[in-house]
Amino acid sequence: MCGGFFRIGLMIGVSLSNPLILHAQVASPTEYAVKAAFLYNFAKFVEWPPEAFKKSGESFIVGILGEDPFEKDQEVGLNGKDVQDKKLVFKRLSSLQEATGCHVVFISASEQERLDTILRQLQGTPVLTVSDMKKFIQRGGMVGFILESDKVGFNINRTVAESTGLKISSQLLRLARTIVKTLIGMPIG
Repeated sequence: MCGGFFRIGLMIGVSLSNPLILHAQVASPTEYAVKAAFLYNFAKFVEWPPEAFKKSGESFIVGILGEDPFEKDQEVGLNGKDVQDKKLVFKRLSSLQEATGCHVVFISASEQERLDTILRQLQGTPVLTVSDMKKFIQRGGMVGFILESDKVGFNINRTVAESTGLKISSQLLRLARTIVKTLIGMPIG
């Protein structure tokens, strides 16, 4: 991890022209505090098909699969926020089967060896897959976090996301560093 990252002094801010702009601030959030805020914003700028909400009731579920790199207090400020007319809930997943009931799943780097199995299991389901593993979107994931100049960014595999019925807003696509528009690397069922 670059030591300079912790000096970036950023917070997620909302503005009319760019809802995901990171603004300078005195306090320096950790890398995973920024990533948690991005997960919240991804939830706001992706459209899920209606059937994605049948099991979740009043909750919009962001699942964490594998070792949890987020600190609970990073999520406290986000839990309960409104997303898609539901209340945001971060949930630690104990099994891959639980992931199919989520709207967003962050796949921890601890799941590197099982990634192809995980993506195959979630293939065709309206679950936005997100990770910070290297080459995540090339292997069939939807949103891959990257660090550039000590700043968190992301890449999107638009084709994989759209193949599950998810629609990514143009605002979110504009912020992506790279947008993959092919099925290359998508796991084969």
